[in-house]
Amino acid sequence: MSVLNSGRMNRSRNSLAKISMIILLMSLVTVMLTGCGGGGGGGGSTGTGNTTVSGTVLLVETNLPPSPGAVVTIGGQQATTDATGAFTLTSVSSSATSGTVTATGEQPLTLALHLTSGQVNALGTIYVSSTGYTAIASGTVASSTNGVNKPISGATVTIGGQSTVTASDGTFTISNLPVGLGTDPTTPIGNIQATGYVNKPITVQFPLATGSNPLGTLLLGAPIASSTPGQPFTIYGFVTKGGNPFSTSVTLSPTVGPLVAQTNPVTGEYFFWVPAGTYTVQELSSGTSKTVTVTSTATPVEAPAIGL
Repeated sequence: MSVLNSGRMNRSRNSLAKISMIILLMSLVTVMLTGCGGGGGGGGSTGTGNTTVSGTVLLVETNLPPSPGAVVTIGGQQATTDATGAFTLTSVSSSATSGTVTATGEQPLTLALHLTSGQVNALGTIYVSSTGYTAIASGTVASSTNGVNKPISGATVTIGGQSTVTASDGTFTISNLPVGLGTDPTTPIGNIQATGYVNKPITVQFPLATGSNPLGTLLLGAPIASSTPGQPFTIYGFVTKGGNPFSTSVTLSPTVGPLVAQTNPVTGEYFFWVPAGTYTVQELSSGTSKTVTVTSTATPVEAPAIGL
C-alpha cells in the first residue's frame, strides 16, 4: 500500500512539474510578445503628415530667375526651378524644419522653415545671392484694438522664403537673409499668417543691410469673425502662381452642369462639394488640371496643388 501511494505521489510531482514548466514557458512567450510590441510602438514615427511647398527663386542682384534653374531640396524632396524661377514640391514631410537652395554662381542658401500640414506652404520669393547671407530681420507682430497693441503669438512670419513663428510676446527674428533684399518698396519681401487674421504682406522702405534690420511693430487687421460657419466641402485645394496664392477660377468635372469655384485671393484655396468619385480640377486661364478621388463624403480630400 505504501509502495502504491509512493508511486501516486511521484506521478503527482511529475504532473505538477510539467504544469509549472508549461506556465513558465507561456509567461516567457507573453513577455517576449509584449516586449516586441512595445519596442515596435516606441520605434514608430508619430509623423504629422505630408504637405506641399511652393515658391519662386530669384537672384537678389538682378531680380531675375537663375539660369540654369536652381535646385530646391526640402524634406528629402527635390525640384529644379522653371524658366520663371517657380517650383512646387509635393509629399514633403511637414516636420521638415530646413531646406537648401543651390544655383550656379550663387552662394548656397539654407532655409529655416515652419511648415503646416494640409495646405500649400507658399514661401513666396526666395532670393539667392553671390555674396552670401548676412542680413537679419526682426520685429513684433500685433493687432490694434482701440489704439492698444496686443502681441500675436504663434503667427507664421515668412521673409525671403524663410519662415518662423512669433513668440508669446509677438516677436520674431529671421537670419541668413541676403543683403539688398527689398530694393523695391512696393514689392513684398514676405508675409505674415495668423489664425483668425487676414494675411499681411511685409514691405520695407530700404533694402536689408548686413547685420540687424529692425522692422518694428507689424500690425495685422481686425480678427476675422469666427461665428460664420464654413461651407461643407469634400474637395479642397490650392492654386499658386510664381509660388504665391493666385486669385482665379477653377472648374470641376465630370458633374451635372458646370461647377465653378473662385479661389481665395489671400490663400489661393478653393472648395467643392461632390459625392464619392474621381474628378478633374482645372484652372481656367491656363487649362492646368489635376485629378482627385473622393472616397467618402465624410472625409474631405485635398487635391494636388495647381502651380502656374
